[in-house]
Parts: sequence; structure tokens; C-alpha cells
Amino acid sequence: MELQGKKIEFDLEEFVPLLLSNKQEGFRLIGERFLNAVMEKEFEAFIGAGKHERSEERVDYRNGHKERQLKTTLGELNLLRPYARSGRFETKLFENYSRIDKALASIIVEGYLKGISTRKVEGVLGELDIELSHATVSNLSRELDELITEFRTSPLREYYPYLYVDALYLKVFNGARFVSQAVMIAIGVNEDGYREVLDIDVMYEESYGSYLGFFEALKERGVSKVDLIISDGHKGIKRAASESFNGSSWQLCSIHFKRNLMKIVPKKSLNEVLDYLNDILKAKSIDEAHSLGHGMIATFEDRFPKLTKYLNGNLGDVMTFLAFPKRHHRKIHSTNLVERFNKEVKRRTKVVGAFPSEGSVLRLLVPLAVDTNAKWMDRKYVSWENLEHDCEVDEEFTENF
Repeated sequence: MELQGKKIEFDLEEFVPLLLSNKQEGFRLIGERFLNAVMEKEFEAFIGAGKHERSEERVDYRNGHKERQLKTTLGELNLLRPYARSGRFETKLFENYSRIDKALASIIVEGYLKGISTRKVEGVLGELDIELSHATVSNLSRELDELITEFRTSPLREYYPYLYVDALYLKVFNGARFVSQAVMIAIGVNEDGYREVLDIDVMYEESYGSYLGFFEALKERGVSKVDLIISDGHKGIKRAASESFNGSSWQLCSIHFKRNLMKIVPKKSLNEVLDYLNDILKAKSIDEAHSLGHGMIATFEDRFPKLTKYLNGNLGDVMTFLAFPKRHHRKIHSTNLVERFNKEVKRRTKVVGAFPSEGSVLRLLVPLAVDTNAKWMDRKYVSWENLEHDCEVDEEFTENF
């Protein structure tokens, strides 16, 4: 079988006897020759010229080939992968599983080789058609580590109006035992209105110091201005944000705020308190929210002293979003955006259970972030058009750092 222009010609004298005597081997050989021909056409399109062809469209030259095996239902095919002098030719034939599948495979194989595998290993590897070997681990890890480096060092925009920050905890093997480690996640909304996972990092714990380092890493990549930082009530985030992004405001997630109220207010009175709070969060103006907030504190100060203390210390932070464009309120009053991403993280990490190393955490989550960013480019998260009438900011209720 030979490639002639746009056609593939079969040598019947070669294939007919083989098919009649050994059907499996005959079909395997046909598949092998066919895929080699497909890859050759793919390579010709990449360099802009066929073999021995002079072409003004040529952009690269041949530099030999390398044998590569590909497992298929026909058997193992021996393919000849072409190489170019400059630029890396990537054939789609070997993309037989996604980045996420590669990440899962890398983690599972790494865990297996370290002796901390689970009974799921053989089943997962079998589904992904991956051989368990040190070479497999090395190849997968190298490819994923290149992606991690690019993701975590590539330049970011200078200005992100909204920045969502959160952390979740995963079990990670530290060389001696499994420990619970914090995974920091930052998602920004840029000036064009699109969401973007900006960074993911693994820390030993949530603290002022770890968040300060996390924010400084964003600044080193170019981020210099943030209008609103949205997070849960972790004081380390608030303090680190005030130092890293001078002039920004902090929004305490309204959902976390309500959960904290549930721990303070008696169950029989909870609905009454939440109804009052919801009226504040739905206020038409910052002045109205200010007035309702004072009224709420006055209403409950005698009945619930602990609630009054909590409201005095945190009610202003949960209302910060009201000083921003009204049509954005539904998107910025809580950490729902990052929580939805965390939900997908938990779904993926559940397959792994405990991670064999910090690096393996990033090998799974960074490809997920890259794929998520690609999906988010299909639709804007917020719009900045025609907001002039919504942009008045009352300094009294916007906590400026």
C-alpha cells in the first residue's frame, strides 16, 4: 500500500494471501499502513510540501522519523512518526485520551509505583489503555509538568475587576504519611467580562502567610489592580489582600455569612434573622442597606448578644458588593463561581482519593483549569457595557484598603 497524491494504493499481491491465511494479522497490517499514510498526509500539511516536492508554501523540512507503537483493537501498530527540523510536529493519532485522563493515569501510576495504590488501579489503567511502567510515568509526568509550568508562569493581565479566592483540602502523601493540605485557587474576571482560573497552588495550611505568597505570585505574573476580592471569612485572606492589592475592597461571601448565623442564632428564630438579612442584601442602594443594617442590629441586640457582636464585626463586609454595578450583584455577592469549580475538582479528586505527592495534585488540577478556561471563553460572565448609571460608589460602605 502506497500513498499516491490524494489516494492510497493497495498491493493486492501482498495483502490477499496474508488476509486469507491470517485475517487478524492482515487487518493489523492494513491498519498500520493506512495510519502511516494518514500521518504522512498530516505531516505534509504541517510542513507545506510533500516528499521531494518544491513548494513556495513550504515552512519546514523533514528530519527523519521515529518508530512509535499504538495499541488498537486490531493489535499493536508500528507507526513511523515524522519529525521536522524546526517546530514540533504533533499528530492527532496519538491523542487517544484527554489531558484529564493523562493526569489521572500519571497520578495512579505514580501511586502504584510508590506502593500506595488502591484496587482501582488496574481497572482505571485498563480503561485508559495505559501500560504500567516507569517510562509511562516519566512520559506522562514530563508532558503534564510542561503544562503546569506554562500555566503557572505565563503572564496575566494587569487588571482584574473581580478576584475570587478559596481553598479546599486534599489528602497528600508527604513521604512518610498522608496529611491534609490546602489547595489555593484564584479565579479572576477580566475587563472583557470573561472568567479565568489564574492560579492553583498547594500549601500546608490556610494562613495569612500562605495567602500573601499566593497573591504575590499573581503580582509577579503581572496582576497589579483588583477592585473586589471575594472569599469566605478567613481573616488571612482579608489581611493578605489588603497588603497585596492596595485600594481593593473585600466581599465576605454572603452564603458563608449565613452559615455562620446558623451557628449563632437559635433554630426557631433563624428564619426571622435570615429574612431580615435578605432584605439588606436585596437593598436598592447602599444607603438603604446601611439603614436596614442598623435596624437589624437594633432589633436583635437584646435577644441575641452574640449575633449583635457578629453583625457589628462583619455586616459591612457582606454588603460591599452593593457598591458595585447592580447587574453584577448576583455574580459577586458570594463565592459561587469558585465553589462550582471546586465541585468539579472534588468530582475528579474522588477518583484518586489520596494523592502520592504535591506534584500529582497539580498534574490533575492544572489540566482541569486549562480545559475550564477554554470552555469559559465561549461566554462572558459579566458585561461592562452601559454601566455608567450603576457605578456610583459610597465610600462609607465600601471597605477600601
